[in-house]
Amino acid sequence: MHAAIMPLHALQSLRAVAALLVLAGHGAQISARFFAEPVTSGQWTLGFAGVDLFFVISGFVMVYITQGKPRGDARFIGRFAYARFTRIYPVYWFFTALALAAYQFIPATLNRELADLHIWQSFTLWPIENALPVLHVGWTLTHEIYFYAVFALILVFPERWLPALLAGWAACVIAGSLMLDGLPAIGALIVSPLTIEFILGALAGMLICSGEKRFARTALVIAALWLAAAAWLIWPEHAGAFPSGWARVAAFGVPSALIVYGAVSLEMQGRLKPPGWLVILGDWSYALYLSHLLVLSGLVRIWVSVLPDFGPLANLAFLIVSLVVCIAVSGAAFRLLEYPALKATRKLGDRLFEGPHRQKRAPAGHEDPDVQTGQTGSPER
Repeated sequence: MHAAIMPLHALQSLRAVAALLVLAGHGAQISARFFAEPVTSGQWTLGFAGVDLFFVISGFVMVYITQGKPRGDARFIGRFAYARFTRIYPVYWFFTALALAAYQFIPATLNRELADLHIWQSFTLWPIENALPVLHVGWTLTHEIYFYAVFALILVFPERWLPALLAGWAACVIAGSLMLDGLPAIGALIVSPLTIEFILGALAGMLICSGEKRFARTALVIAALWLAAAAWLIWPEHAGAFPSGWARVAAFGVPSALIVYGAVSLEMQGRLKPPGWLVILGDWSYALYLSHLLVLSGLVRIWVSVLPDFGPLANLAFLIVSLVVCIAVSGAAFRLLEYPALKATRKLGDRLFEGPHRQKRAPAGHEDPDVQTGQTGSPER
């Protein structure tokens, strides 16, 4: 059922970039809160555009890994849904439990009452009304779960219907977001403009799968100019100034789709070879995305309680150390938690959906698990 798929190291590299951008954004927020003279500024929150890149990558991967697969086949669709959900939840549950434990034992880290944590919604990634999950970055995974659920339904229909189904989905999102107000959390999720970023990624995937790779460099040039213009127009002075809704999609979703299309096209043409260290960091990107806020929050409290604040250099030293520690923690989490979970869930999936006689192979650590097996999702982020 699973034909060999060309590994796309460009995607892993882009995942690394996305995770580092989000880390930069949160590093700036924490610096402004804990340091008297931070070297960061509100413009660092432009790093939150890494989330938009994650969403686009997710849409691309969904199309790429299902190209030519048996549509309408219950076993394949079940395996697809199983792979997406088991990829997201186990590692997320671990870090959510860590966050909950931190809130229980270090109440000073919590800016709301324990009773207001929405614990069951946090662990299930069910949408929460005007609040964040226990692990704050989990809000993006709620969107990912929604993307995967709808795409699993799309797999019921013939592949030739994919453009029409995506167009219909986009039309429903656009109409709903513009016409419906005051929706509950689940309704707001369904019509969220951020869904368009997933669809844009899917369209990029369709272009690649069709063999259309001629416009790679043009796409990258346009994306660079687009992002520069967006940053100049937005230039946020604080996190609250970061765009939301359709403005966010226009500013960062569209160029992210162009970047994914251009980078993957160049790699397939043999004109781009991402550095190995960036590919490895891409392997660690989900762990980095889930763990970095916990690491930053713990590290900054230790830092300010032990070391004097000697001006901007103190913040600069903290940012450098926190970058190293966050990456080290994500690497350890990938090796000790995420990768073993990947192997275990894949082995169980083989038994559940493909019978006992299939030869099993877990992806190598340097490979892109998403493209190799259809098992990995973006944390996106």
